Amino acid sequence: MVGALLITTATDAGTTRPDAVTRPLVLVVDTPREEMFPMDKDTSSNGIWVSNVGRASLTDVTVTIDASALKTVSDDVDVPCDPDGDLIGSCRGIGPVRRGTPVRVGAVRVGHPKTSATGLSRQVRITASAGDGSHGTQRYTTLVREAGQVFDRAAGTRERLAPGGTLPLPGGFTNFTRTALPSVEVRLTLSPGLSLTERFRNCTWVREETRRTTVKCEVEGPFAPLSSYDLDLGAVRASADALRESIGYEVGAWPTDAVGSLPLDDERTGDGPGELTALPRPSTTTHLRADVEARRPLRTAVGVANTTDFAVTGTTLRGRPGDVVRAEFTVRNLGPGSREGTQKEGLGNYGPLWLSVPPGVTVVHAPPTCFGHRTGRPPKGYPPREPGLGGSEGRGYSCGGTSGQFLAAGKELRYAFEFRLDASGDLRSGFVTTMYQEDDPHPENNTARVVVKERQGGRRSPPRP
Repeated sequence: MVGALLITTATDAGTTRPDAVTRPLVLVVDTPREEMFPMDKDTSSNGIWVSNVGRASLTDVTVTIDASALKTVSDDVDVPCDPDGDLIGSCRGIGPVRRGTPVRVGAVRVGHPKTSATGLSRQVRITASAGDGSHGTQRYTTLVREAGQVFDRAAGTRERLAPGGTLPLPGGFTNFTRTALPSVEVRLTLSPGLSLTERFRNCTWVREETRRTTVKCEVEGPFAPLSSYDLDLGAVRASADALRESIGYEVGAWPTDAVGSLPLDDERTGDGPGELTALPRPSTTTHLRADVEARRPLRTAVGVANTTDFAVTGTTLRGRPGDVVRAEFTVRNLGPGSREGTQKEGLGNYGPLWLSVPPGVTVVHAPPTCFGHRTGRPPKGYPPREPGLGGSEGRGYSCGGTSGQFLAAGKELRYAFEFRLDASGDLRSGFVTTMYQEDDPHPENNTARVVVKERQGGRRSPPRP
């Protein structure tokens, strides 16, 4: 059994050995110190076990569990052997309790903690006794940690929009501390296809390299301890090329240090007529978060009824044996949607384009963003001794080169290779394909051939230096 053993007895275990007269009982608690968070929805429990360190078994053991202090922690507490519900249980007739073999008494279960318990700790006391005078005690503490400020109201976890449509954006947070705050920082992260319809004067907008937009607002308080507040964030609008979008929400105490308030180069202040404000939350507020991952940043996934058609271009390699031929391959987003790669597509491993080199052809120059492999098909992992980034003589190449794997509608990626045509006589084709394939409305243009046309006789092109 995994757990921590805490032993308290009437004798001094460092100077007195247990014997037939002083056999002390030992109480074992699964988790001696239990920490909870005020937004936790799952129940937690501490198992309680009893054993003894004497030679003979004990057959009539009583274990008393006093968890009455947990009334201030939660309205949902269970204690073993507690028929009247006062959170003091008395378990009698336990046995036989043999030397070194713990017997499970039961578990103290605690449900959703009260917000008012934030920052408080309460102790559970357990005692055991037997008819021969053996006894033992144990205590453990349940602490409801301060969780800071938590964003706990937002749009649904999954929303659906049409291109160009808008979504009302409720918001709100709870101050899960015992400290009043003069102001808070509210931060929204919008994926590339979303924008706020309101330009609050107390907010700044930062466009990041990943094309995401961070909106940071200083909202004036005061905000009382253990209290909840709601925000009217207006709405978000989906652009014409929006597809798989998301909104992230965070809140925290407004930074008081100078470094935290330094503006960024591309930071823009809102020019709208109003400010973002917070009001005490009424009891009728809806869209409160109820997920068990409440300690993680809150996020809304916004699916836009749009599609994205990705297409690649192949080529024909023409020349005589020994010639070095240059060819360029492209991945183009034909729209109408723009998006990043998905987890299923595996762009993080292989990039937007895969090239399978035709037989009888050798790569003598590859783009620095293309990783060379010794197999013509995407391998599992990167085996050692591969040609690597920009390496020559690979049989397959995975090509990257986009920030965050985002490709906007109408944009394309280009990859220029140089090939040497070998005198092999094997004129089978290679191919290029894009890893952007999930939900593509025209999968037939995801792959294109790389054809080899050899010319016989004549002078060979001089090799590249």
